[in-house]
Amino acid sequence: MKKIFTIAFIILAGFATKSHAQGFKLGLGLEGALPLGSLKDYYNVGAGLTIRGAIGIDASSAVTITTGAIAFIPKDLSNVGLDTKAQLNIPIKAGYKYKFGGPFYGIAEAGATIVRSYFSDANGNLQSIGSTHFTYAPGIGVDLGGFDASIRYEGYQGQGFMGLRIGFNF
Repeated sequence: MKKIFTIAFIILAGFATKSHAQGFKLGLGLEGALPLGSLKDYYNVGAGLTIRGAIGIDASSAVTITTGAIAFIPKDLSNVGLDTKAQLNIPIKAGYKYKFGGPFYGIAEAGATIVRSYFSDANGNLQSIGSTHFTYAPGIGVDLGGFDASIRYEGYQGQGFMGLRIGFNF
């Protein structure tokens, strides 16, 4: 996991130094997530932190790269013999952001999500299962310079969530 964050940081830092004149923005976002599909059968809500870099192509569009981590809080499933713990999602997405007019924009991203699910085995020991899935995330938002808010659907492997991102751009 450290390698992934290191690679993402190097890519974002490279974009920042290379394309400062083209209108590079770096944003830190607080994430809220409402599970949908089969994800909602096991988890109540999710929260996390993401980093998004955006390189301006022209006045109304930009290329984006987003990474971070979103943890999902499990439901109590002890009545069916399951002792689920948190699930951690680490998305690595690239995309395109288009301003419709004024501060409103649409965004479409795709990439991979590394999913790590935690649970207790029959002996009470903490175990985990990991997988990586193709991810897609269309959304809409409002960009007010240093402040950014967006809502999106993020889907992968027959499950997904509605995400709310409150971001601060630097």
